[in-house]
Amino acid sequence: MIEERKRGALLGLAWGDVLGCPVEGWRDREIREAYGTYDRLPETYPLERIPEKRKKKLRPPGLHSDDTQQAMGLVLTVLSGGWSLDRWTRLLVDGWKRQAWRGVGRNFTAAVHRLAKGEEARRSGSPSAGIGAAMRTGPLGALISDPETRLTVALESSLSTHSDQRAAVFAAVVAEAVSLFIGGKTPSEVPGLLSSFARKAEERVMQWKEAGWNVENADSRQVSDALGGLASAIGDEPEEVRRLISDSARPHLAEGFIRAHPNQGFVLLGGIHALAMACRSDMGPNEVLLSIIREGFDTDTVAAIAGSLLGARFGTDWIPADRLADGERIGRYADALIIGQPFETAEEFFVKEAGWTSMETQYRRQRTSPAAG
Repeated sequence: MIEERKRGALLGLAWGDVLGCPVEGWRDREIREAYGTYDRLPETYPLERIPEKRKKKLRPPGLHSDDTQQAMGLVLTVLSGGWSLDRWTRLLVDGWKRQAWRGVGRNFTAAVHRLAKGEEARRSGSPSAGIGAAMRTGPLGALISDPETRLTVALESSLSTHSDQRAAVFAAVVAEAVSLFIGGKTPSEVPGLLSSFARKAEERVMQWKEAGWNVENADSRQVSDALGGLASAIGDEPEEVRRLISDSARPHLAEGFIRAHPNQGFVLLGGIHALAMACRSDMGPNEVLLSIIREGFDTDTVAAIAGSLLGARFGTDWIPADRLADGERIGRYADALIIGQPFETAEEFFVKEAGWTSMETQYRRQRTSPAAG
């Protein structure tokens, strides 16, 4: 069972990503108008009910996004001779040059551009407290058994793209949560344990800032405080938990946020929401993911984080791996978490992902061409 929980940390991530991709960025009203109750990964899209602006970003059903790509890339980096920050940043830059990455956010792109121009990793991250680092770190909880090594890898890999302390700390929290679930900790135990862990991670990042890392909000205690508040509310009704998350995050929203929606791509919103839902004891894992996705906004990334946690908690029996477009390969990455050896090289990774990215581009052109309309 432990081995299946380890595999679930990656397969669950990929399934949450894929399940949320069809409505990424949509509002809940748009999801209802197109699908009624979104209750499965569609075989085909109801194009007649999907607005033109949404058709432009559809990808083949079952194809993973950058969430899964970066998780696999991080796993590959660790397995290719042990953790190396230089090797990780080379993978990021080479993946960009090879046109492998797809659907990436502007903060990731800006960080990779800085790395490509020669900026050192400790100063390359974008000042973002988004969940673009946490989406990829869950499998570290299955791959790295030593807590100190796992914390270092999570923080370094995160700060190289997201230089806000809150993003890096929450990314480490996700890896730690996966490790706790694999180790048999219960959903009622995990939030309290993570609050203490987050405080340690916050202190570690402060030390790194003093050692020369570029870190925004290095003295923040927002993640540990949010986890402490969640520990006492984890059994409440989902809507009440979502209200608590929104109310707690609202004072910390960056300029430009117009709504403290629980699925926004901010660690105190989408990140905490994913963790809270993954700890529910009254819902099955697919029910949890669909409940998240029906809320709209950053559906794939919030569901990917929750999926990684749910996989570590429940194993893999609930995951329909046959619905993953690249399911066999992703499954081999999941196996590698147990075996401890990579099955493909970085070059093979780039070729495969660039191929999927090219397919996605062509698919979108076909969906939005005059003939398709």
